Amino acid sequence: MIIPVNKPLGLTKIISPMPKATLYPTLMIILLGCSILTLVLGDIPWPDVWNEAIMRLQGASLKWNPFLDERLPRLIVIISTGAALAVSGAVMQGLFHNPLASPHLLGISCGGALFVVLVFIFKWHLQYPFSIPLAAFTGSLLTLFFVYLLSRSDGKVQIHTLILTGIAVSSFLLAIQASIMYAFRENWTLIQTLTEWEVGSTLDRNWKHVHMQLPITIIGLYGCWHYRNEIDILTLGEDQAKNLGVDVDTVRWRLFLCVALLTGGAIAAVGMVAFFGLVLPHLVRRLQGPSSQGVIPLCMLLGSVSFAGMDLLLRVLKIHNLSIGNISAILGGIAFLVLLRKFKPRLN
Repeated sequence: MIIPVNKPLGLTKIISPMPKATLYPTLMIILLGCSILTLVLGDIPWPDVWNEAIMRLQGASLKWNPFLDERLPRLIVIISTGAALAVSGAVMQGLFHNPLASPHLLGISCGGALFVVLVFIFKWHLQYPFSIPLAAFTGSLLTLFFVYLLSRSDGKVQIHTLILTGIAVSSFLLAIQASIMYAFRENWTLIQTLTEWEVGSTLDRNWKHVHMQLPITIIGLYGCWHYRNEIDILTLGEDQAKNLGVDVDTVRWRLFLCVALLTGGAIAAVGMVAFFGLVLPHLVRRLQGPSSQGVIPLCMLLGSVSFAGMDLLLRVLKIHNLSIGNISAILGGIAFLVLLRKFKPRLN
């Protein structure tokens, strides 16, 4: 099932393209508006919050402040997570020439999540907070390597087995994770912590989450941007890319590392957010075109806008029974079914 990603795909056809001259300014204005509302809206009146923040910055107060200690770090986490998941999905689809490739479907997110569950169980995060992003990154990278190696035959990745391998590995890892949680079911504090983390929530984010995510997200985004030309060349095939002077193996493994950094950072800060990296790249290619020169920066921007918009919608409507992870899984699952029906992949 080889479907080149240098053509508009799947869900992108239901969206009319926007002129490029107005696309970026429009999205930036929307992101700015969502950011302002995220910082301003809350149970405590904004004037009181702002006055206390000024006093805190001037050293006249040491009180906890909603703006400085909750809303601002939460906004940074939201923007970073949206950009990271969207870019990681675009890179995976470009590397494997497959519109269904994404960190979630290939099991990368499940591998990172399993390692984080182990950190919570052994309580390493209490003494070493940065063990969470380290575990998420390590689990994501090892799972990616494992799926990639299982999909290789005769020195090349077998695209028609890649998605099936990823789904199988995801199911296996989720089964292990469920078994572990069942074994610790009497530890209500642990189960509650893991449940809140697994649904992909942005509630109660603070500077600890920013410190866990932001540095590795910046590195991952820079790496994907740095190799944007090579990603376009790789869509022509390995042999053609080698003829054009691309060190295919080196570039691929470095991009794998960047994807693991982006996915691991998002898992550490927010938790599981399924299918987000699957849908956004399709929309971006319709808006921007097939080249990674435009896809990657627009994925950063549109991913941040979409994530901030979903979070703001949940807050404004006061929906407490659903998280961003829930919404993404529901909408992404529908989108995945649409893509499967669109491409009617043949497994042979």
